[in-house]
Amino acid sequence: MTGRRGRAVVVRTPDLRIETRRTGGTVRCALIGALHQDNQQVFALALRDGLRKRPARLSVDLRAVDLFTSSALNTLLRTGYEARALGVALALDSPSHCVRRFLEVTRSAPYLPVEDSAPARARRRAPRRPPGTPRADRVPVGPSRGGALRRPWA
Repeated sequence: MTGRRGRAVVVRTPDLRIETRRTGGTVRCALIGALHQDNQQVFALALRDGLRKRPARLSVDLRAVDLFTSSALNTLLRTGYEARALGVALALDSPSHCVRRFLEVTRSAPYLPVEDSAPARARRRAPRRPPGTPRADRVPVGPSRGGALRRPWA
């Protein structure tokens, strides 16, 4: 699946697209779509083909993954085992939120190293405020004290 140096090889299934590219000593597999049991074989073959070239590093780009299931995790863990046996460094590149959450819940993050290659400003979110807290630049909206919500009997 990995073509000549710099050329991308694209594999498509109905809900998954895999782009594999070799640059220097790194093979990068970019995944776009959903990873589940129905496309597990295609995913596994793409990763094995990347390992077959014996690169120094295999990078799996998961930033555009919408669905990540246990079969995808199993494929990644098996590939990590094979990569260690071959002396290839495996890294997950910028996993999406659902992938990060899945790795956190299953406690499998120590077995699959994660690297973030996305720019820092793209990863940052606005600081979170507790719900109902007004922004500093706005005046609170709502009824004024003692106005419309007054009870007639009080």
